[in-house]
Amino acid sequence: MKTSSLNEFLILAEYLSFSKAAAALSISQSALSRHIMMLEKELGVPLFHRTTQRIVLTSYGRAFLPHATAILEHTNAFQRTVEDIRGDTINRVAVGSCGFPNRYGMTALFAAFKKENPDAVIDVHISSTDDMLKLLHDGVIEVAFVHNIADFTGEYDILPFCEDHISAVVPFDHPLAGREVIHLSELKDDVFYLRHKSETMMDRFEMSALREAGFEPKLSSSTGTWDDSIINRGRDVSLIMQGLADKLRSNVNISVLEVEPQIHTDVCLIYPKDGVLSPLVQALVDFAARYAAHPPEAADS
Repeated sequence: MKTSSLNEFLILAEYLSFSKAAAALSISQSALSRHIMMLEKELGVPLFHRTTQRIVLTSYGRAFLPHATAILEHTNAFQRTVEDIRGDTINRVAVGSCGFPNRYGMTALFAAFKKENPDAVIDVHISSTDDMLKLLHDGVIEVAFVHNIADFTGEYDILPFCEDHISAVVPFDHPLAGREVIHLSELKDDVFYLRHKSETMMDRFEMSALREAGFEPKLSSSTGTWDDSIINRGRDVSLIMQGLADKLRSNVNISVLEVEPQIHTDVCLIYPKDGVLSPLVQALVDFAARYAAHPPEAADS
């Protein structure tokens, strides 16, 4: 049932004249008559009594009148909602972010972008790389800031954003706790707690780094949380990114150690190669490229 036919029915019911209704609708009388007959055929009942002198609503027509009005009102309300959503979508971008976006400069980036695009709404989803790849695949987010711990080149365009590297965390009374820099091979006798405790991309990356240091790491059997096993007087050791390392340096229960040679886990912005970015998302990508090339002093400090 076409909404245009419902509108024509309501106009004809108001004027009760094909000539006047056709003029109001800016269509011919024959076209209006044909549309009304098609509507009656679709409904299976006559809506108007037609005589040479006048037309009147039938009992079916009078009964249909409030329903036609309601259908049009609901349809128009839905169309307005659709336009609102479209307008909101035009000014909204969904971004994935690795943990500690403030440490890596993403928070400052978003604030600077908002200054140039005051109507923009940025929805930030902070999650693991694995989760962000799924959100990208499902279209929940459009771009994501991730650590370059895997080869993303096949499916994603990649924009380098900032540098990052791995540090080690050991208990405060660990033999290496007084050192500033260590080689990973010096931890070969320790028990490692993988922060995510599952087969994530970050876990595989860290395991690969430890094996490249020349040993097969012993993994913790602890069923406690990472906080309990590492920073709350736990006995295990772990590898972490700089965002978390900066947060933990003042914790008296652990010691954060730099690792040489550095194992880079730089942060990059990725987005699907085969997708067409919306104007706002493209603007954010272009802004991020300029921002990464010439970060403001506030981002450097």
